[in-house]
Amino acid sequence: MKFVLFLLCSLSVLEAPSIEKDRDRWKPYYSDVAPQKTADKWFLPFDVADRSDTRNISIISIFGDHRDSYYKGHIHTAMDINPLKPKAKLIPVYAMANGVVCSVHLGENQKTVVVRHTMKDGKTMFTSYKHLKEVYVSNGKQVDQNTKLARLFTKEESKKYGGDYHHLHLEIRKKFDDYGCASWLTFNNAQLNERFYNPQDFIKQNIK
Repeated sequence: MKFVLFLLCSLSVLEAPSIEKDRDRWKPYYSDVAPQKTADKWFLPFDVADRSDTRNISIISIFGDHRDSYYKGHIHTAMDINPLKPKAKLIPVYAMANGVVCSVHLGENQKTVVVRHTMKDGKTMFTSYKHLKEVYVSNGKQVDQNTKLARLFTKEESKKYGGDYHHLHLEIRKKFDDYGCASWLTFNNAQLNERFYNPQDFIKQNIK
């Protein structure tokens, strides 16, 4: 009997994590606030010479890759980018369009800012900025393309935490019903396509 109980406990501990099981843990970090202005024009999230010229970013990793960085086999929900020619060692991250900060979550070496946007057609979408060392905004703040949200890790800071964090993990989201955990708990294309746009396609279509 003791062995059976031990086995059941072991199975519960080893049970695969899921979006449905983890989402409530992140809900307290979400604020259901509406943007005051429409996201009618989009910009790159970095301080570069021309924030409307996509040639000013360097793509490190693409959307849809299979990863082992959080859980083995999860799918990359973002595009990892950096400014092609950084102006300074400390790289700030800016909002890409008019919106409102709806979530600031995760710990010291994985801070995330999520901005909610209302599109010209009235639809709601979200931009999520991850791998942030310092955050300068809080929930409920109305933002535009000139709002400095945070800054990235330096290479030295990234090494200190034993990771490769010195880039922006940029997600373009259709919805935020998972409150953030789908970023590391997306394991199949159905989950990926349900919540995320391909950031590279979105940038090509909207930043000109």
